[in-house]
Amino acid sequence: MNNDETQKSASGRWGLAGAVVAAIAASACCVGPLILMFLGISGAWIGTLTALTPYQPIFITVSIILLGLSFYKAYKKPKEECAPGSYCANPTAKRFNRIVLWIFTAVIAGLLVFPYAAPYVFAGTPENGTQKQEVKLGIKNMTCASCLIPVRRAIGKLDGVVSAKVTVKPGLAVVIYDPAKVKPTDIAKAITNSGYPASVKE
Repeated sequence: MNNDETQKSASGRWGLAGAVVAAIAASACCVGPLILMFLGISGAWIGTLTALTPYQPIFITVSIILLGLSFYKAYKKPKEECAPGSYCANPTAKRFNRIVLWIFTAVIAGLLVFPYAAPYVFAGTPENGTQKQEVKLGIKNMTCASCLIPVRRAIGKLDGVVSAKVTVKPGLAVVIYDPAKVKPTDIAKAITNSGYPASVKE
């Protein structure tokens, strides 16, 4: 592989890596809390990931542009004939690069779509027959639909919760619970520890 081919290959890889990083940044406010939840990490500090939300359109745009450039480099025809035995004349190498490109495209698409699809993938908290009371809790820092998942999971882990309905706009949880087993303040604390500060509404 000559220097020109090496530079083209490297720039294609950097473009693809940049697209992945931008996609991760674009979805960090939504995917980050979920990853931490599955790792068993909790705390109110997780809510600071929502600071990236205003920049989400920029990250998405950068990701799409870099991905487009990677496709352009992978599929454009060389201006000159490839020398026999060179990298650009190797169909196996081209095929491998294109397969890798499509795999990463799927990963990037998943990262960008996940915040909107997640609530439909994950089930809410189950209902059961107990003595019931209702409490409403205000929740801060929820910016997209996937924020509902760690909040629902935090509520669902509490013994005594019968059901919960959580909305993003407004940030609100309406929880049916058994007062003999759990208190509203416990529910608020559990939600706060999932990264979204919560308080009982009067």
